[in-house]
Amino acid sequence: MTTKLASRFAFSLLASVALFGWGCESTSTFSGRVIGGPANVVTVLEDNDPRFKADGIAGTSVVVRRFAGEGQTGPIVGSGVSEPTGEFKIPITNKDAERYEMVVTATTTDKRISRGRIYFPAAGKQVLVVVRDVK
Repeated sequence: MTTKLASRFAFSLLASVALFGWGCESTSTFSGRVIGGPANVVTVLEDNDPRFKADGIAGTSVVVRRFAGEGQTGPIVGSGVSEPTGEFKIPITNKDAERYEMVVTATTTDKRISRGRIYFPAAGKQVLVVVRDVK
């Protein structure tokens, strides 16, 4: 009798773990930095690029959308706000987002906007968002 009870318990536990895992999506992190510069640029660079050490722009809203075509607005796959250092880390729960071209739009607190199309950064790379300096 105890073997039957143990096997029922093991089966129930295994089924619960499997169902829990099914409902969870893996999360990737889209990270980078917002800095000021001579032009509006969104690009992907190696983690050790010296531009990632430049003074950052805090409080910048960063929205990541799937590219849906010229003049189209794709679904948002993640968003966040840059820290005082200009760094941002945005969780992307849609694993398919890593396979498609994305549009990154960064809007500073004083309403300067930088927008660009990129692919999800590979390991060892980050997104650099340059927002044109006000003169």
